[in-house]
Amino acid sequence: MGGSARDPNRVLPLWLLKEPRPLSHQDGRPYLGGPLEAESGPERIESGWWDGQDIARDYFVARDPHGTRFWIYRDLGDASAWYLHGVFD
Repeated sequence: MGGSARDPNRVLPLWLLKEPRPLSHQDGRPYLGGPLEAESGPERIESGWWDGQDIARDYFVARDPHGTRFWIYRDLGDASAWYLHGVFD
């Protein structure tokens, strides 16, 4: 009986950046026009271990002070580095 480990209620951003963009941060919190507040996450995504192109990231849905929601991640190779990968609204 096949099945998907993927959550059917999971929503992905409407707009993905071609290349993730580094975010500034203060006291370990990501900033984009103000502090970003996590709404959900982390969702761990790991890939490339089989071909030496390792990627290990924790993704979050975060909201800025104006209510815009973003898809951001923390690179597990450098836990202090935050990146913007998509926009929901």
